[in-house]
Amino acid sequence: MLNKGVSNLLILIKSALTNSTSSLPRDNISWQTLYPLAIHQGVSAILLEAIGLLPSDMRPPKPMLLQWIGQSTMMERMYARHKERIASLAELYGQWGIRMLLLKGYGCSLCYPKPEHRPTGDIDVFLFGMQDEGDVLIEKQQGITVHREYHKHSTFNYGGVEVENHAKFIDDVSHKSNIRFEQILMSVLEKEECLQSPIDNVLLPSPTFNALFLLRHTGEHFASNEITLRHVLDVGTFFQQYHSQIDWALVFKVYKEERMMRFFNAIATICVDHIGMNTASFTSDDKQYTYKSDTSLANRILTDIFEEKDRQPMSTVGIDTIGKKLHYGIAKSLRWWHNRWKYRLVYNENLVESFVWLAVNRIKAE
Repeated sequence: MLNKGVSNLLILIKSALTNSTSSLPRDNISWQTLYPLAIHQGVSAILLEAIGLLPSDMRPPKPMLLQWIGQSTMMERMYARHKERIASLAELYGQWGIRMLLLKGYGCSLCYPKPEHRPTGDIDVFLFGMQDEGDVLIEKQQGITVHREYHKHSTFNYGGVEVENHAKFIDDVSHKSNIRFEQILMSVLEKEECLQSPIDNVLLPSPTFNALFLLRHTGEHFASNEITLRHVLDVGTFFQQYHSQIDWALVFKVYKEERMMRFFNAIATICVDHIGMNTASFTSDDKQYTYKSDTSLANRILTDIFEEKDRQPMSTVGIDTIGKKLHYGIAKSLRWWHNRWKYRLVYNENLVESFVWLAVNRIKAE
C-alpha cells in the first residue's frame, strides 16, 4: 500500500503530464514531505506544472513555493547550459568527421511535455567505433584530461559537464547476460537508421533500439537500488511518443528471450494505472503486441522505488585500500542477495552463475 505522500505525488505527476485537473488531490497535501520527495525522485520541476493547476488554497506556502520556483528556474538554466555543451561537443567531433550518438539524457527529455523540466546529468555519447579517436581529440585539441579507468566508457569534464564516451552500451562485466544483450543492441544499431536530433551532428537511437536499451538501463538501476520515478518516466514518455515506430515483433522477442517481459509489463502498468498514460503507448498499432497489466508487481516495484536504500559505487575505481575494497565486495554481495527477486526480472541468468560471474570479475578488477 502506497502512503498518502507517494499517492499525492503520483496524482500530481499524472496531472502535469496530462495537463488535466480531473484527478487532482482533493485533500490537504503535506508539502513539507512532498517537496524533498519530489527532488529525490527527480520530478520536482514536473510537479510545479501540476501545482499551477491546483486551487490557490491547496498550493504550497508562499516561501516554499518561491523556493520551488527558484529551484526549477535553476534546473531550466542548467538544461540550457547542458544543451549548449552537447552542441559544442558535437561540433568539435563533427569537424573531424566523427558522428555522435547521444544516449538517454537530452534525447529522453524531448519526450517530456517540457523538456527543460527533466533533470540533467552526464552527457552519454557513442562515437560509432571511434571512441579512442574522440578521446585523443579531446586531449590534444582541448587539453582536457580523459579518464580511462572504467571498461565501459571513458570520462572527461567538458565545460563543467561530465561526459561519458561509451565503448559499450551496458556493463558486461557485472552480468554475463549483458554480453548477449550488448550484441543485440549493436545489431539493431547497425540495421536501423538513427534519428536526427534538433542539434547538428547529434543523433538519437532508433525507437526499436531505445525500446530495448531504456528498459534494460532502467532495469539495471532497479536491480542495483538506484531507480527513481524519473527513470520510469523516461521509459513511459518514450513509449508514449514512439510506440508507432517500434519493431514490436523484435522487441517482444528480445524481452521474452531475456526474461524481461514481466518487468516491461510492470513498468507499463505503473505508467498506465498511476501516471495516466494511454494503454496504446505500450501496444503495437495492429494490437498484436501489447503489455499485460500486472498490478501486484507494479505496486511492489513502486514501493521499492520509494524505499530508502543503501547505495554502492558502480566499481572499485577510487576505492584505495584493500580493507575498503573488501568491505565494498561484501556490501555488494549482500545487496545482490537481498535484491535477487529484482535480478530475476531483469537478467536472464542462473542466480548462482550470476553471483560467481560478478565475484570473479570483481576480483579481476582489484
